[in-house]
Amino acid sequence: MRLLTLSSLAFFALTSVARADPFQEITVGVPVPSLSEAERWYAKFFGTDTEVIRPAPGVVEFKVAPGVWFQLFEADAQQSQGAVVRYQVDDMAAAQTARADAGITTGEAIEIPGVVTYSEFSDPFGNALGFYALPKAGPQQ
Repeated sequence: MRLLTLSSLAFFALTSVARADPFQEITVGVPVPSLSEAERWYAKFFGTDTEVIRPAPGVVEFKVAPGVWFQLFEADAQQSQGAVVRYQVDDMAAAQTARADAGITTGEAIEIPGVVTYSEFSDPFGNALGFYALPKAGPQQ
């Protein structure tokens, strides 16, 4: 199984399943052998004004366009070396049910409490995809 990162573009064929803008954000995750080296290189590539977050150990994300995050994660030798495109959804269960109704399996929803709920799956062509839902903000006290 791929390393979870918070934070996958092949759903154009789902127009009969989803509304015009079914996802809030898209994260493209790229495995790298050295996170520190990759972070330095991509920081130069994207520029110093690019928003950078480190949502979990072993993960660095660059906000490269509105609603688009480029994510680096350190991969070990057992992981696939391909990129993964992940789609943020409001409601994991609803997103998975809508795809299941269309005959598409989207993997098991895995929750990391207070951080993220995610699933990982592939399209029929072997491209790595995923859904992720962030925790809903509770009432402010």
